[in-house]
Amino acid sequence: MDTDGKLTISPIVTPNFSFMNSKRILFLKPPDRFLENEFVYQQLGPHYLQSYLDTHGISSDLAVFYETEIARAERCGSPERPLLLEDLKVLLMRDDGTSTDCPFDEKTLLDYQVIAMSVMTPQAPDAYLINKKIKQLDPKITTVIGGSHPRYYQEQVLNLPSDISFDFVVPQDGWQPMLDIAVGNVRKSDNPQVLTHNMTRLIALPPPTRPIQLMERYQFDIGGAPAFHTITALGCPFTCNFCESGVESVRTFPQEMVDQDLATMAKAHATLENSASAVMFFDDVGLMSPKQVGRLSALVAKHKFTTWRAFTHAYLVTKHKDNLLAPFRDTGGKRIGIGIETGSQRSLDLINKRNGKPQSVQDHFDAITIANDLGIAVDAFTMIYPWEDENDLADTTKLVEFVARSKVNGIDTQGRPLKNHVDSTIMSPYQGTKFYELMTLGAIPGVKLDPTMDPGLMYFKGDGGGSGWSYLETRLPRERYVHEQQYRNSLRPKYR
Repeated sequence: MDTDGKLTISPIVTPNFSFMNSKRILFLKPPDRFLENEFVYQQLGPHYLQSYLDTHGISSDLAVFYETEIARAERCGSPERPLLLEDLKVLLMRDDGTSTDCPFDEKTLLDYQVIAMSVMTPQAPDAYLINKKIKQLDPKITTVIGGSHPRYYQEQVLNLPSDISFDFVVPQDGWQPMLDIAVGNVRKSDNPQVLTHNMTRLIALPPPTRPIQLMERYQFDIGGAPAFHTITALGCPFTCNFCESGVESVRTFPQEMVDQDLATMAKAHATLENSASAVMFFDDVGLMSPKQVGRLSALVAKHKFTTWRAFTHAYLVTKHKDNLLAPFRDTGGKRIGIGIETGSQRSLDLINKRNGKPQSVQDHFDAITIANDLGIAVDAFTMIYPWEDENDLADTTKLVEFVARSKVNGIDTQGRPLKNHVDSTIMSPYQGTKFYELMTLGAIPGVKLDPTMDPGLMYFKGDGGGSGWSYLETRLPRERYVHEQQYRNSLRPKYR
């Protein structure tokens, strides 16, 4: 153990097979109550860890918690209504291939000796509730929290009250820490322990598990085709001040792993008898260079996906044009995602999207036109920022209206005209972002954060298309920003 209380994880593991045979592990995904639909995309973290343990001969089960429709309606109608575990259902997928989908039964938790949760910050309130219940049922159960929440709110997680604290906090890569927990290389103690491990290169890793009982639940499509999603890398090469990943170096997954994952998803499409198949690459480095797009396009074509979607950046589209997008289009690509962020040059400069290099709002207009002329629709993501005045709002609304009106020279898999789509959110400065640091220091005039705000209530895009609010002071009233957000989102097409 280091002097600061952190455990250094050894990369060498000597399995204790008698321990492995007796240890029962559950990976648990807390509910996404803030989302309009909890089955839009697969939270991949637990699936990567599950497959990694499996390669070491360690079986595990997976539980996906989600809120019932009745409970959601009641909660939305009564904002003061507390979160209740009784409002949840659980899709439990066992290692033997069987599954159940039932109301939450606390007795199920007693079947396991290790319960590990992958938690994003909006999921934290439920993660704490679940962990409290586990400790009440059997304090001998080892609990683990990983994911983006403990990474950026590590101090808060370590200082949780004893009745909801976790035994192990994993703020970085989870592969080796979970293996060490599973084989008994580390043991729980009276206080939370931080297990820190970072792989400099992501090599020799298996693709995530994709249980068919979960795949069939997802309700997302691209250009009219049912879609699953994956990623090709961790981190981001850009330094947007609103994003935690802006400070994380890019680590790409092995090409072989991506290939295997695409094969698994293609097989799932076939098993579910989908007449068309789609895949979405959800990371920030989807379409970065002509060479990289060429490699990815070849894999998509190899597995015969009908269509696909990936993210890129406006300046890359304007720089490479059809050299970047033609391979994507020619292998069925119908939609790209672009974080155009804002139509205000002042706000774009503050965002620092290109690592200190200048970027013009005109790049956004030009990128939309280039993609649409090539027959590719754009899913454009914009934000409202707490320093913005009426001029800033007007500039971005002008850009959003341009996106909504721009004609796409193509049709989707159902023969319908492709249409651009717009998203408008209100920026939440999560801890770990540059904007959080600047606003905490009072470096942005007219903006003051609410220090009492529960980070679990902060989100960019949630139920009803709304956003969280974490400010005591902003340039314009909240009502003005919400009104503009609602107008921009009203420009969305009826399908995409």
